[in-house]
Amino acid sequence: MPSPRPATPPGHAAHGPNFVHSLAKGLEILSAFSEGEMRGNQQLVELTGLPKATVSRLTSTLVQLGYLRIDAHTRKYLMGTRLLGMGVSVQRKIGLQRVARPFMEAQSRETGLTVGLGTRDRLGLVFLEVQRPPTHTGLVTNADAGTVLPLATTAIGLAYLVAAPVKERSQILEGLRRRFPDDWPLMRQNIERAHADYARHGFVTTESSWGRDINGVAVPVLLSERNALYAFNFAGPACRMPLAYIQKELGPRLLAMVAEVREAMLRTPRPRLAPPELYAP
Repeated sequence: MPSPRPATPPGHAAHGPNFVHSLAKGLEILSAFSEGEMRGNQQLVELTGLPKATVSRLTSTLVQLGYLRIDAHTRKYLMGTRLLGMGVSVQRKIGLQRVARPFMEAQSRETGLTVGLGTRDRLGLVFLEVQRPPTHTGLVTNADAGTVLPLATTAIGLAYLVAAPVKERSQILEGLRRRFPDDWPLMRQNIERAHADYARHGFVTTESSWGRDINGVAVPVLLSERNALYAFNFAGPACRMPLAYIQKELGPRLLAMVAEVREAMLRTPRPRLAPPELYAP
């Protein structure tokens, strides 16, 4: 049986004056569908730790609003198209994934490594786009769009963290300290090292990150017109990415790619999307 998650998401004050508990409970239900599985009410009770009656009311409301839908055969719940459409519309309007994709594909093909693009999700880094090289050797990382990695122990997470605005970074650090009290001293050292690497080289590196034999290098990118922060990375088996190679070749290559993506974003007109009020489903 899966371990129940706390009703209050990690990194949030449990009884802050502005904390809306009912909203938090509904969002916890939605987060249980982050990997696209079907869930029944009992599974949601076990995953969230919420009372069965509360879960039943929340799922019924979310179905009516289009954020969840019911599978006709199993009577279990699935992520609704309204939720999926919101994410797609936002990323289309920003345009970063569409512009960055060909650059990421080219770098993945040339280096034989996985290239990722992600942004923050609470105390994690969620991939929005992942490009893997055309290989059948298995010597590539198995992350995909939607995969969430830890902020403080991966290159792409640390790249986001060191470039985050001061207020946001302070909130992240406090959240990490409270959630991982035993690991916090080592985490803090890693974060300080990442700051130094970023100041010196413009990129952040990790070796054998997240308890796996995976090395990484990452570069943050801020879209100033939307005040939106993202990070790009190269990741692969440590045997393919020794530190000297990362610092001499891959880091500068990733910096150059990010600069190209920035320039392409400036040259590319934003898509003209139909206004959301065009039709009310």
